[in-house]
Amino acid sequence: MTTMHPAAIAFRDPEALRARSELGGFRRLHLRPGYESCAVLPDATWQPLPESYPERFAPSIFTQDSGLIEFFKLPETVTDRHVLAALVGELGDPAPVFLGETDDPPGEPVTHRTPETGLRPGLHVDNHQNLPYAARDTARRRLCVNLGPGSRHVLLSDTDIKSICRTVHDRYETHHPSTDDLRMFVTLRRPLKLLRIRIDPGEGWLAPTAVLPYDESTEGQELNSVTASWLGHWERGLFGPLL
Repeated sequence: MTTMHPAAIAFRDPEALRARSELGGFRRLHLRPGYESCAVLPDATWQPLPESYPERFAPSIFTQDSGLIEFFKLPETVTDRHVLAALVGELGDPAPVFLGETDDPPGEPVTHRTPETGLRPGLHVDNHQNLPYAARDTARRRLCVNLGPGSRHVLLSDTDIKSICRTVHDRYETHHPSTDDLRMFVTLRRPLKLLRIRIDPGEGWLAPTAVLPYDESTEGQELNSVTASWLGHWERGLFGPLL
């Protein structure tokens, strides 16, 4: 049986992680307007994170900085977008890639759109670098900040795309992982759980989104929320931990 590798989340207090996290399943969409074919979405059966569950996501001694999920609160000195952009430029990557801002209304089960088509891919992996399986762990992490005014959630698969590739491809070593691999994985009815973690205004996250399927959601919120996102090679612990 193929070993499934869970997300690696940096946290100090398991109860702090549980307090803003939920666990749910997924559903597949077929021929739904506005969505890519076979998009994977949350099934809205969110449940509290079981008491023993946070330990599943604790980083191991083998977790590289590029594979770590971190949550943080912006420093009080970040008072506007220009200060935020300047801060990102000082985090250690000499050439972070700005991915732009999005303004998402409340009530969206997933928020991301594919720029070329405008369609929502659902749970997906970033492929800006299109790295093959063997080099996937070296991809840039995504840094995303919620600028408000509303809260939102980040959605994270509990299984990474390399584990998924080993399940759905015989010659995975030379394969270039993509969102289609995730869709094949769920079509084969392999087990998959989604984490939903609340991100309030002034908070943000770092995650290996080229390795871990993800999206964001404004479902259940009353206000829109704006995000700003970058890609970069960053060490762990650049911000004080939120959890």
